[in-house]
Order: sequence, then C-alpha cells, then structure tokens
Amino acid sequence: MDDLREGRIDGATSEVVSKLGAGEAPVALAKGLGLSAVDLVAAIARVGLGDGSSEGPNLVQSSPTHPRLEKALSDESLAGLFPGSARPARLALAAALLQILDFWDASHTAAQEADVLGERHTAAYWHMIAHRREPDAGNALYWARRVGRHPIFGPLAEAARPLLEAQGDRSLADRLIPGTIWSPSAMIDLATRARPGTPLATLARRLQRLEMIHLLEVTLAALKN
Repeated sequence: MDDLREGRIDGATSEVVSKLGAGEAPVALAKGLGLSAVDLVAAIARVGLGDGSSEGPNLVQSSPTHPRLEKALSDESLAGLFPGSARPARLALAAALLQILDFWDASHTAAQEADVLGERHTAAYWHMIAHRREPDAGNALYWARRVGRHPIFGPLAEAARPLLEAQGDRSLADRLIPGTIWSPSAMIDLATRARPGTPLATLARRLQRLEMIHLLEVTLAALKN
C-alpha cells in the first residue's frame, strides 16, 4: 500500500502507538491527526511491518512489543473508522492488524469469527498466516486450501520476484512462483524450514512482509466496498 503510505504517515507512528495505548479511540485519533481511516490503519501496520528496509514480523509468533494496543485493534474499536462496514469484514481487518502486531491469539479468534460469519476471502488467508507462524504447517496448509486462488497471488509474485532473483536460488524461485502466481504452500515450507539468523530466514521474512502488505490492501478494500 504505497509501502504503507509512507509519505502520509511520516512521523505519526509513535504518536499513534502512544495514544492508542492510552485508550484513545481509533476514530478520534484519526480525526485529531488529520489522517484518513486507511492512513491510520497504515500507521498501525507500520508498527509491526516497519519501513521498506525492515524484515517485518518474525516467521514464528513473538510476544507483542506494544501490548496495550490490543484493545484498539478489535472489530468494535475499528467500527468507527469504517461506518456502515459489515462486521465480518472488520473482523478480517482486526485479524490482519492483530497478526501483524503479534497478538496471535486475538488474531486467530478474529479470523475464526469472520469465517463463521461467512467472510472467507481475506480472513482465511490471515488464518493461514496465523498457523504458519504458530508454527503448525499442517494446519496452515489446510487454510491454504481454503484460501484457494487469491487475487494477491499475481501482484505478490511480481513484487517478490526481484527478492528471489537477488537471492539467486532458481529452484526456490520456481517453487514460490510456479509460472506467474504465488504459491502459499511453498511459502509455508520456506517459513517452516528457514532457521533464525540465516539468509534464508531473512528472505522469508521479507517475503512475508510483502505478502502482508498486499493482503492488507485487499482486506481494506473489502471494507470500503
């Protein structure tokens, strides 16, 4: 999303963390900072994803670095940002932001609730990422099958290709991008076998960051429809 809409949220992230952590409602914070709802979401996501030089979240779930943000990321808290939006779509967004910021249990619960309510487009993908980071490869593969062929597979493959070409392993590139689309099952395999601190893990984290950014865009688009 324009690499998290960097120009619009420059300097806002620390204030967002501080005020949301202190209990300010997202809609009031957006108004106070002069940010659109999408820009505020981008600022929140930046906390976990970092800027373009960052590797993004760990491949395996970690303890949240900003534990006081959890309440602000519930679908109820996000409702004011997207008036008139359907609860399943807000749950998918909550699952996204909670996963990006390492609130694993809350993210998993939100994704599960969205699925029960019939949102099986983006919530299933966030559910897959949750189990990949659990880590539970078998469960992640189940949710990958539930995802099916997702709209981000083409754009994500295109964005990931330069990283894979720079890494130089043609066979890995062919597994992750068989033809012109992204393979979530190959990403599950990569994330599962990459050891922390290795070049392979660095590559996997950068790919995961790209994946989360593309998926967040689609998650937000569903709220604006």
